[in-house]
Amino acid sequence: MAYIFSAIIVVAVVLMIIKIIRKRKLPSNNYTPFDDITEGKTGNDKEYRYK
Repeated sequence: MAYIFSAIIVVAVVLMIIKIIRKRKLPSNNYTPFDDITEGKTGNDKEYRYK
């Protein structure tokens, strides 16, 4: 069972690395749901949809 769990983790990490290499950039760390909640943004806000 431990081998299966380890294999799943390794596969997930490898897939993330492949995705980063293909896009040639790291994901943005600017977004947090807490910021949207405290600023009162909703899914209908124009600025929110185009981030």
